[in-house]
Amino acid sequence: MSDLLEIEIKDILPSDAVQDCCDLALYHRQETEYLRKIAPVVIESLSDTRLFRMGLPKSLGGWEDTPVETLKVYEHLASAEASAAWIVWNNHLACTFGRFLDETSMREVYKDFTHVYANSARPEGTAQIVPNGYLVSGRWTLVSGCELADWFVLRCLVLSEESPKTLGPSTTLKLFFIPKKEVEIIDTWDVGGLKGTGSHDVVVKEAFVTSQYAVDFDSPVVVDSAYNRLPIGCINAAGCAAMALGVLKAATDDLTDLCLEKVTPGKNPDLRDRATVQSTIAKSRTLLASNRLQLHNSVETLWIEANNKNTFSDKQLADVWAASCSAATDARTMVSEIYAAAGTASLYKKHRIERAHRDVHAILQHGIIQPHWLTQAGMAYVGLKPTAAMFRV
Repeated sequence: MSDLLEIEIKDILPSDAVQDCCDLALYHRQETEYLRKIAPVVIESLSDTRLFRMGLPKSLGGWEDTPVETLKVYEHLASAEASAAWIVWNNHLACTFGRFLDETSMREVYKDFTHVYANSARPEGTAQIVPNGYLVSGRWTLVSGCELADWFVLRCLVLSEESPKTLGPSTTLKLFFIPKKEVEIIDTWDVGGLKGTGSHDVVVKEAFVTSQYAVDFDSPVVVDSAYNRLPIGCINAAGCAAMALGVLKAATDDLTDLCLEKVTPGKNPDLRDRATVQSTIAKSRTLLASNRLQLHNSVETLWIEANNKNTFSDKQLADVWAASCSAATDARTMVSEIYAAAGTASLYKKHRIERAHRDVHAILQHGIIQPHWLTQAGMAYVGLKPTAAMFRV
């Protein structure tokens, strides 16, 4: 990759750069909600600060340093607008998949700094082997940010005369990089939580994809860097958890603000005088800080090992999976407690608690932080070998 154009990167941390984006995202929350996709001015800001490219090498405008910074970005952004954080997180995964492309293909896919990326790791399409490539067809659900995307990374079952025609242990799966001109969007995203992610279905009909744009998790990695040595699965889970923590922070801050604002004369107790509210805020702040610390520490451990070119132990990976699942689940439970403690104020959309309650439940529907990952982590802790395909990837 030495011949790639080196990009001048401002000497600023992503977690600092995201602050202006947070302010814009918060100001345009209603527009994002109404459009069912991120407000254009917010997309422009995220693009200008290169937060869509954090998963890329520095030579392509990426971050390529401690992944804890990306967790901070997701949390900060989610505390303002969870849908915006979700799109940034989703782009990180699409850019991470780019590590498996050859140098020429990587340069082509990621050459334009204004581009946005979308992906689906669900193998909901098929790829028929043809000379020099594949014919890709299928319909993928829940493709977040598809209306904004210039490139898609979509997973398919590879078909040939001798290969199985249905998913199973002996099937071949690949990720295909497909430009937006080959993709049709089907409007299906009629939801409550994460409404601004625009996670519609997408359809591809016999699009020819060259072999260079078809990769899998065993494909060679051209850029041998510490960031590209990080595992994809648990780092993705950690990002999802960081967003849940950001939503919890928004709900906690909103309840605190309500207590400070709703101070009335007279003998009747205010919201801040209620013991349930006081204990809820104290509990939430502690839970948020402790989960954040555990999540960051477990990811930082992987970063140190990646820099030293060491192999990650199953227990080190399990620490990230467990921290991610626990943080996300605790956040959801705590947001629900805040929603109840705030009383009727939680019903009104002018308060961030109302949106936080919807968004955190939507975040927790993602497969990357489901309870079975805790079981996988537990297997490592008791000396068994975790069996999930993505545990070590």
